[in-house]
Amino acid sequence: MELKEKKLSSKEIYRGRIINLFVDDVLLPNGKESKREVVRHCKASAVLAVNDRNEVLLERQYRYPYDEVLTEIPAGKCDGDEDPLDTAKRELEEETGYRAEEMTYLGKIYPTCAYTDEVIYLYLAKGLTKTHQHLDEGESLDYSFVPMEELLQDLREGRIPDAKTLSALAFYQNRK
Repeated sequence: MELKEKKLSSKEIYRGRIINLFVDDVLLPNGKESKREVVRHCKASAVLAVNDRNEVLLERQYRYPYDEVLTEIPAGKCDGDEDPLDTAKRELEEETGYRAEEMTYLGKIYPTCAYTDEVIYLYLAKGLTKTHQHLDEGESLDYSFVPMEELLQDLREGRIPDAKTLSALAFYQNRK
C-alpha cells in the first residue's frame, strides 16, 4: 500500500527566530486532497553527560509552553549549518560549564513527528571537566548531577516527561 503524500503547494504563515509555520496542500494516497500544518525547525543536539560516579548531569529549566520547570539533559539548536556534534559540545559547556573528553553518537529522534520536521541528535558525554557556564541571554537554568539509579527511578515513576531525555536514556541503556 502506498503511504506517501505529495506536496502540491506550501504557504508560509509565520517566520520566527526558531520556527517557521507553513500550511501545505497535499495529495493523499487515496487521491483526495488535504492540508498539513507544518512547523519547520532547525536541527538540534542533546547530551547525556555521565561522570565517573555514574551520575547524570541534568538541568532544571522553566518551559513556557508547559508552564512547568522540567528536568532535562542539556540541549540546544544548531547554528546555521553547524555540525550536530559541535552543537552538542557547545551547548554542554554553555549551559553547564562542562567539557567532555569523549562524545559518542547515540542516535537521532523526531520529537513530535505529526507536525514538525525537528530532528534532535543525541550524544553521550564522558570524561567531564569543569570549565565555566556561559548561558545565552534570556536563558535561566539550574544544573546538578543525579545518580543514574535515581534518574531511572524518576523515569519509572513518570517524573521525566521530556522526550529527548527519555530517548537518550533509552539509547544509553540499550548500549549497555
